[in-house]
Amino acid sequence: MKLLIAFLRLIRYPNLIYIALTQFLLQYCVVAPVLEYNGEGPSLSWPSFFLLSLSTVLIAAAGNIINDYFDINIDIINKPEKMVLDKIINRRWAMAWHTIFNMAGVSIGFIVAWQIGHIYLGFTQVICSLILWFYSTSFKRQILIGNVLISLLTALAVVVVGFYEKQIYESFEAIMSPTGRKLIQVIGVYALFAFVISLVREIVKDLEDMIGDAKDGCRTIPIVWGVEPAKRICYMLLLALQILIVLVEIRIGFIGWWPAIIYLVLFVQAPAYYIYNLLKKAHLPEHYHRVSSLVKWLMLTGILSMIFFKIFL
Repeated sequence: MKLLIAFLRLIRYPNLIYIALTQFLLQYCVVAPVLEYNGEGPSLSWPSFFLLSLSTVLIAAAGNIINDYFDINIDIINKPEKMVLDKIINRRWAMAWHTIFNMAGVSIGFIVAWQIGHIYLGFTQVICSLILWFYSTSFKRQILIGNVLISLLTALAVVVVGFYEKQIYESFEAIMSPTGRKLIQVIGVYALFAFVISLVREIVKDLEDMIGDAKDGCRTIPIVWGVEPAKRICYMLLLALQILIVLVEIRIGFIGWWPAIIYLVLFVQAPAYYIYNLLKKAHLPEHYHRVSSLVKWLMLTGILSMIFFKIFL
C-alpha cells in the first residue's frame, strides 16, 4: 500500500484527474451539445474518446515522472518530506514507468488517429511527449520558456479534443461552417482560460520554490527578475482572466444564461480576486503554496462551468 501511494504521488494523480475531467466535460457538455444543436454528432465514439483521454493522461503521467527524476536535487531542499524517488521508488523503476507510459500514450494516440482516418493527428502526442522531456531536462531551468511551454500543454489538453472533430480537421470549409466556428470559439475560450490560469500557477510555484531552484542553477522569473516583477506578471494575468470572463458574461447575457453568469461571478471571478489579494501579501513559501493550491481550485471551478452548455443548449 505504501508503494502504491508513493507511485500515485509520483504521477500526481490529482493533476491527471483534472485532465481527464476537463476532456470529458468538454466532449460531452460542450462539443456534443453544440454539434447536436446543429443536427450533427461527435466524430469520436465513446470508446475512441476514452482512448484519446487515456493517451493524454498517460503522457502527462510520464511527464510528471521525468520531471521529478530531474528535480531530485531541488526537491531535497524545497520539499524533502514529499519526496518519493530514491526514498520509496527506485530511479530505475521510475524511468521504466516513464518509458512504458510514453510508449503506451503515443501508441494509443496513433490508434485513435488511425480510426478516424487521419493518422497525422497521432503526432500531437509525440510532440507533447518530447516537449515534456525537454522541459524537465532543460527548459524548466530557463526564464519564462518553461512556464509558457507547460501552460501551452495545459491548453493543448483542451484543444486536442477539438482536433478530432471533423468540423475542424476535415477542411477549411468545415472550419468556416457555423458549427465549426462555434466549436473553435468555445474551445478557444476554455483553452485560453487554461493557458492563463496555468501560467499564473507556474509562476507562483517558482516563487514557492525559489530557494531550491537557485541552488540548482535555475533561471526562473523570480530569481532573474525578482519577486515583485514575478508578482506583477501574475497580477496582469489575473486581470486578463477577469477581462476574458467579463467578455464571456456579456456574450452569454444576450442569450439569457443568467445562472451561468452568477456562477462565474461567485466561483471564478470572486476567487480570482481573492487570489490576487492573497498573492499581494505573500512573502513566504507556505504563502505561495496556499496561493498555488487556490489557483488549482480556480481551474476546477472554471472547468465545471462547461456543465452550463449541457443545461442550456
